This record gives sequence, structure tokens and C-alpha cells, in this order.
Amino acid sequence: MKKLRILPALLALLTVIAGCKAPAVTVPESANRVDMARKGDLAISGTVSGREGRWAYRVTTYTVTGEHCAQDDPLHVITRHSYQMPTMTVVRSEGEKRLPDGAAQAAEQFNAYFEEELQQEVAWFDEMAAAADEDYRVVGHQRDSAWQDREFCFIEQATLDFWSNGSLLCVTTTRYSFTGGAHPNTWRAGVTFDLRTGKTVTVADLTDDVSTLESAVEQELLRQATERLKEPEEIPVDEAPPVYYDDYAETLGNWMERTVLFGEQGMTVIFGFYDIAPHSAGEQCFLIPYRLLAPYLNDYGAEALGLER
Repeated sequence: MKKLRILPALLALLTVIAGCKAPAVTVPESANRVDMARKGDLAISGTVSGREGRWAYRVTTYTVTGEHCAQDDPLHVITRHSYQMPTMTVVRSEGEKRLPDGAAQAAEQFNAYFEEELQQEVAWFDEMAAAADEDYRVVGHQRDSAWQDREFCFIEQATLDFWSNGSLLCVTTTRYSFTGGAHPNTWRAGVTFDLRTGKTVTVADLTDDVSTLESAVEQELLRQATERLKEPEEIPVDEAPPVYYDDYAETLGNWMERTVLFGEQGMTVIFGFYDIAPHSAGEQCFLIPYRLLAPYLNDYGAEALGLER
């Protein structure tokens, strides 16, 4: 097992961050170089109106990076990772006499969620490092092995995007993974928070009739997919239609199990590589306009999405 060397940035990060609880981080035992660089770049900010008053929030990011080297060659990096993670802080809004208790609780819920996510990320990096160790041990010294290229290594990355309407905050993670083969794998995952409570929000929370909403969205997905499958002569030459798997309609029907993101124009349902089409077709995204969702929303859903009843 490699000796763990933690850079000074890790010690600095583990102190209190802007008045909020710092992430409780366990770095991978097999990693021999780990850095946690606190970045002050503002990701998103705004004002929240809760039951107890108003407050301002800020979300900034920090990045966890690591390298793992071959056991018999401490200068040969065989695994690299980079995970971007968010931290929320809250402050009293201008004109408010105090910071509501609910504001701190919302930030704590948000930060606790991503503390757990980070633990899962570093655990996965440890597994990936172990897999790289085994692969390097078995084939690494063979003349035709990819490991003979000093630039080749297993890579795992995660970057973030944010969207908010003042009530909801949607965090999208874009992941990139390469462990050899013809091409890397990329996919997106999303989680939505209620800024007033810090609790995660799912589509089911926005309606009192999940099955009816689910069916309505399924029909819209099928309609859009059918449009994409038009004959080539019916669409521009540079926009070739995707080739869907035979069971794509069944997969579309399970859309609530896929990544769902909220934005300005509506709800986006994402089917990743290989979900309904070959890798060459790319990620398949379907925008569901809010006007289609509106009839099926409960009062909370309409309010959270900023829609009129």
C-alpha cells in the first residue's frame, strides 16, 4: 500500500469554511497524492424567502484531485481524479434584523448531502486505483500494453452546473470516466433542492397524481422521439436522425428513473449513452415544457416552479 501524502491545501480546507461545517473527508488509502484546493469562484447566489424571513445564499466550489502511481514505479501515474464539489453559505439579507434559523438548516442539509457524495466519490477513486493496480500488474509491462505510454492512465472527473429560480436549486454533475477502450464514458446526473428547507425535491413531490403526470410525460417523450425518427429526406442533411434500439419506447416509459433537470424553459429528461440508442447517437435529451406539466402539479409544485395556477 502506498504511503499517503496529503498536501497543505487539505489541512487548510478542513478548517471551518465561511461559517459552515467543513466537509468531513476521508481520502483514499491507495492514493499517494491528494489535493483539495478551495476555490473561491462564485457558482451561484441569490435571495430566498422562507417562512421566517429572507436571506441570501452563496454557492462556491472546491475541487478534490488525486493521483495514484504504479507500485513499482512511483513516478508513473496510472490513475487521476478530479471532483468539483459545492458548499453553500447563508447570510442575513439587507433590511433583515436576523438570519432565520431555517436558513442555516437549509445550508446544513445542502452541505451534508454533498459531504456524503464526496465520501462516495473518494471511495470510488480507491476502487478505480485498485483496478488500475491489477491491470498494470497483469499487462502493464507487456510491449503492446497501453500502459507503455506514460500519458495513459485511468481518469475520473466530475464538474458542476447550477440553475435556480429562487425557490429551487438544481445541481447538475457531468461525469467523465476513462479506463481504456475505444472512447471515454460521459453522463450527467442531477439533484434539485428546495432553497427554503435544503431538502431534495423529486418530480413526485410536485404532484398529487404521479401516475397521470408520468403518463403525460411519457406520451410527450414518445411524440418527440417519433419526430426525431423521421425519414432522412424530411430533415436537413447535417441532422441525421438517431437510430433507436427496438425497446426504446419501453425505456422512455421509465423516464422517472433517469436524470431529470429543471431549467428556465421546462423539465429536461436525459437518457444517457446506450440507454435508447448506440454511443454514436450521443446523449438523448427531451425538454418537457412547463405548460405541459402545469395541469398535473400540486400547489407546492406550481409555487416551487414559479408557475401561475
